[in-house]
Amino acid sequence: MSRNVLAPPTQRMSHNRNYRVNVVHDDFGGSKWNSKNQSSTSKGYEEQDLYGDEDYEDDGTECNIEEQPDGSFKLALHVPKSFYGGLIGFKGSTKRRIETESKTTIHVPRQTDASNDLIIRSNERSNVCSALRKVRLLLDSLRKRMRPTHFLAVPLNSGQVKDRFMELKQKILDAQLPGVDSELFISERCIHLTLGVYVLLDDAERKNAVNELQTCRQWLADLTTPFELKVKGLEIMNDDPSSVRVLYACVESPQLQQFADKCLKHFQTTGFCATDNNTRDNIKLHMTVLNSRYREENNSSFDGSEILKRFSDFDFGTAQCNEVHLCVLKSSREVEDFYKITGSLKF
Repeated sequence: MSRNVLAPPTQRMSHNRNYRVNVVHDDFGGSKWNSKNQSSTSKGYEEQDLYGDEDYEDDGTECNIEEQPDGSFKLALHVPKSFYGGLIGFKGSTKRRIETESKTTIHVPRQTDASNDLIIRSNERSNVCSALRKVRLLLDSLRKRMRPTHFLAVPLNSGQVKDRFMELKQKILDAQLPGVDSELFISERCIHLTLGVYVLLDDAERKNAVNELQTCRQWLADLTTPFELKVKGLEIMNDDPSSVRVLYACVESPQLQQFADKCLKHFQTTGFCATDNNTRDNIKLHMTVLNSRYREENNSSFDGSEILKRFSDFDFGTAQCNEVHLCVLKSSREVEDFYKITGSLKF
């Protein structure tokens, strides 16, 4: 029996996948097709790069690709250590796949290394660009699985809003409503609006995020500052007032809304946004009053029916916003007056 039947030629299509090349009989023009297949099998399947270098003409990272004295190309890409495991994969499988598909070699630093730079090398510049794309897609996917670390906040922990918040809190506690206690309330020193939530994994990313925040100043030129805020009315995040996790105050500020939405769209381009912020079209301005997560032990939902019945139109007054802060999540216990602040934009 012909060896072409027992051990037919194969063609490598992708990582760990080989497909049989069918042999065509001579009566059907086999000499033509078989010779063509035989010449192609030695090279294996090569996926055409449909993007090329032109996609990265405006990419600052791509501009950092260096040509080495031996004619090869090298790119040093900063990657937080939290991503190393995902980049390497099980027994190095993810790293090998990217290297094979992009025809590059990739060096992932050890956790103990001083440098956080991922090194990509190849004989072709386009291969380095291809690996860069694949690494970035992987990092975006990994970041979506991580818990947020920072948020952009407008402080409301002073003045009329704070005083009225304390008044409402006392009224609700005096009512002695079932399942409602002081632990559900946000601390008066932490009252704020949230304009965005981010995943920032090391000092370099935090520094970059602060710089990105400063670029948001450009949108203040067409707006009237400080922003005027009106805080009035109570609502819940779900449809069942008998099973509430978050009860918040409504905030009205058209100018701040415009600024917040532009900041959202800008940060969506940086790759720093937490999953929820990546899919939003706009920011919902609200001031959290009660949240079941604030309870240390029992963080189950609470019955907010009576609160809404009695205080749905409660007026917290007005406030002005002349600054926004990039804050560390869950850091209120580390400082006395607000949250731990990484950076600010004042206007």
